[in-house]
Amino acid sequence: MISSYWCRSQAEPLAKFDVLLNGDAFFTAGMVHQNTDAGARSVDFMNRFRLAVTPTVQADDGVTYGARLRVRASIHTGIIDGDQAYVFTQGRFGTIEAGAQFNPSLPNHVIAPGNFGTGGIDGDWAIGDAGWIQNQLTFLEPYFGGGYTVTTFVKDANRVNYLSPRLFSDGEAQHGLLATLSYAPVNRAIFTEMNRSLINTDSVGERPFGYGRTTAFSNCLGGPDPIGCNYHDVYEGGLRYDGSVFGVTVASNLTYLGGSTPGINFGTPQSFYDLSAWQTGLQFGLDGLLVGGSYLYAGRSAYPRQSAATGPLFQDDQFTWTAGMSYQTGPVSVGFNMQYGHDAGDLTVPGPRIASLYAIGTTFRLAPGLSFALEALRSTTRNEPGFKSDPLGFGAGSSGNANLFLWKSQVTF
Repeated sequence: MISSYWCRSQAEPLAKFDVLLNGDAFFTAGMVHQNTDAGARSVDFMNRFRLAVTPTVQADDGVTYGARLRVRASIHTGIIDGDQAYVFTQGRFGTIEAGAQFNPSLPNHVIAPGNFGTGGIDGDWAIGDAGWIQNQLTFLEPYFGGGYTVTTFVKDANRVNYLSPRLFSDGEAQHGLLATLSYAPVNRAIFTEMNRSLINTDSVGERPFGYGRTTAFSNCLGGPDPIGCNYHDVYEGGLRYDGSVFGVTVASNLTYLGGSTPGINFGTPQSFYDLSAWQTGLQFGLDGLLVGGSYLYAGRSAYPRQSAATGPLFQDDQFTWTAGMSYQTGPVSVGFNMQYGHDAGDLTVPGPRIASLYAIGTTFRLAPGLSFALEALRSTTRNEPGFKSDPLGFGAGSSGNANLFLWKSQVTF
């Protein structure tokens, strides 16, 4: 903790801010074999460093206010960038956050337990510019704002969040019912960027939905970072509950996410289904054992509406579910989790595409802030009959079937 003084102008009194520095750094080594590998190494390394700076001050009336900035060494270009920069105010009324930040359900979601290995289905397998396992990034991340699904990726945006005080609390910290609300004018607009256009005129590529014959199939490009589909007027409302019953801990959430999709006019006018999705999760814990799962449904969100440009479309709903368990005793945790995903695959042929991901792993906490982890994953993808091309442009011979082994060391401070 660092104490400092800051003043905005000579006319304002000095305020004493406490500045908190915290972050994390990890190194991950992986060995992977995928059935489509050709001329590819089986071993690779990856690492990331993040540092958060949070100045805060408490006013005489008990209200706390401040700001937060998180910088990171993460992207392959070697440039240090940021993914959070916002101001906040906190008091008996709850918390208000405004700026470039995450949607509230990202830190408050509940899915299958992932406190082992690198996180299992929500771990390091998908971190990075491409991810370890190729051609299995098309089914939904199990919570909104997750890092590998463009359909419901709404994490990076200038937004306003409201988090209520904990209601019906039993006196324990972080227990009770939490309500959250969020609004972002434009998805994928961060920091000083502003985008008031309701029509996307960027050069739109051939992914991520359907067999790419024309730009009419895609509403999810227009820039490499932040990733995600193009939405405006994005809103989210959610509930999170934590408590205990007869010694059994309970964690659950329910969240709805909505937004409008801009049309495109890059040679051919085209419109898309609006963002409409919901997610729920539940976990139980007893004496180090955690058991739980989740379900997320996004329907036809961001799919193209059928038109002369697209021809006939076959649009199976998008959904995913997770399940798993973990056990922690002392510094060691072990666990297993899995995810099942379902989407339309190639929109020009009938039938869904399904994908599964299985993970098992362990974590050793050697000292405060220092841990090592081992994890093994298996992924499978089954395409619909008549499959021609997937959302990433791979042909019928491609598949997400892969085996992956990860070793990770991490420092958290």
